This record gives sequence, structure tokens and C-alpha cells, in this order.
Amino acid sequence: MTPAARATEPAAGTAVAGETVPAAVASEPRTDPSPATLRDAIHEDLVRSVLRRRTIAGERIFRTAEVLAYRCDLASVEVNAVVEARFGTGDAVDRGIDRTIALFDGRPFLWWVGEDDTPSDLSDRLDRRGVIFLDEIPGMAMDLADLAEPVDSRPSGLEIEPVLDAAAMEAFHSVLVQGFSEDFVDPSVNAAIGASSVRAAIEMSYREPNGLPTRWIGRVDGRPVTTTRLHTAAGVAGIYAVVTAEGARRRGYGEAITRRVLRVARDGGLRIAVLQASPAGRGVYERIGFREQCRLRLHEWPATAFP
Repeated sequence: MTPAARATEPAAGTAVAGETVPAAVASEPRTDPSPATLRDAIHEDLVRSVLRRRTIAGERIFRTAEVLAYRCDLASVEVNAVVEARFGTGDAVDRGIDRTIALFDGRPFLWWVGEDDTPSDLSDRLDRRGVIFLDEIPGMAMDLADLAEPVDSRPSGLEIEPVLDAAAMEAFHSVLVQGFSEDFVDPSVNAAIGASSVRAAIEMSYREPNGLPTRWIGRVDGRPVTTTRLHTAAGVAGIYAVVTAEGARRRGYGEAITRRVLRVARDGGLRIAVLQASPAGRGVYERIGFREQCRLRLHEWPATAFP
């Protein structure tokens, strides 16, 4: 959204109608590796990933004068989020925060605060109003022309393949739930997210708009152990869901599958790769060639009264 689109504070009690979530479309590959462009690419990729179609009941995109958000009928932070905010000044900021919380109608959600969000103390204001600060996360990027092969080969026994059918999707989701067990606590919600992911994948033939497979899985002796999701709708290789199953960590599986997907992205015509790094993964990503370009602050609003 442009700043002009956010200029007017909504009147109290104004109902906000969400937009239908469209299918993703391909974007021209980004080719400029300058720092300012990389920061923009990190932000745009995150926005498009958060707002992507999931086929979940009630899913809507909300574009107000203040925020850009995705909301659906499932009570999970995995599938509800604010990804941009441009508030005014003074008391108008807190009123805007309260309106945004109300927009989710009791659902839990994540709130991503980027360097361009306003005001500059938005993260502190969110925390004071109960939108709990979780972590400061590096936004990282790299030029895929700099992607080099590691000295040692892929970990022994690891077989990496694209996820191209419902059975592989189920295996992918099982690793994801293990990796984010604190977010996947309700079995019925887990099942609904998994089923919606399969529907959305089938709609897109398990591929990104540019034709590359979206999800990848690594197996050892037939057992799913690691995953990665590729997101290309912003014209870059966005790397998400790099997860390794409990009991299979610290063996290089996450790095190996990430490198494989980056090679596929590069060979598929993409030049820039971006991601948000966890503390555990940052060293791995730096070894691959990613460098920090910006910082994001992640907050969470816990569930209140949503069924």
C-alpha cells in the first residue's frame, strides 16, 4: 500500500470488509542486488507469503488506511497475521492498534513490525497493549550468482525430492508440526491447516506461479526428516519452513535441502534469495551466503474468546 492509501484514520466503529484472497501470479525476477532493493525484496516477499491463498474457510485480506493483514476462521498464529502498519501519531496509534486487534475478533495472530512501519516506537506500543514481543529477526538476502557448493557433499543417506502429491504433503506437514510444536497444539486445527495446504497445492499443481515446485522434503531411509518451502511470487526465491524433525537435527539436513532448493531457484531463472532467520539457523544461512539486510520484530496476540 502507498502512504497516501493510509492517510485517513478510520472512524470509530467502521466495519472493514476484507478482500477475497486470489491465487498467486508470477512476477518478473528481481535482478538488482543493491542493499535498498534487497530490503524491499525481503519485505515484499514476506507480505506476499503472509497474504497467499490457503483455501481456509473465511480467509480474507484486510487493507485499511493503517494495516495490511490476513485473517481466516482457524484459531492459529500460523494462519493469521499483520504484515504492515502505518499509524498516525499520539493517541491515534493506540486507537489504531486496538482497531487492529478487534479486526481479528479474538483469534490469535502474529504481528510483523518492519523498519518502515510507523511510528518508530510501534513495537514498544504493541508490547504495552498486550501484543507480546517474541523476537527480533534478521531479514537476510543473497545473490544466487554467489551460491557455491560446500566442500563436503550432501549428508549420507539424505534423499531430497519435490513434494508433488498428497502423500508427500502429509509427510511435509508432519515434519512442520514437529518443528513448530508450540504453534500446532490443537489437533483439529492442525488437521485443517494440513488439509487446506493440500487443497491449495493441488490448485497450483504443487508448484509456484513460475513452475518451480513449492515444497521440498528430505528423507533418510524413507523417513521424512527435513523440509523447505519455496515462495517465488515476489520475483525472488523466498525460503520458508526450513524444519528438521526432532532426533534428526545437527546433521546438516536443513542446510542441504536449503542449498538444493536455492540451486533449483537459480537454475529456474531467479537471481535473489531472501529469508527471515531464526537464531538457530542464522549461522547456517551465513555459511550458504546470506547476509543481514534489515531487522523485523515479531509480536503475538494470544487467543482470547475465539471458538
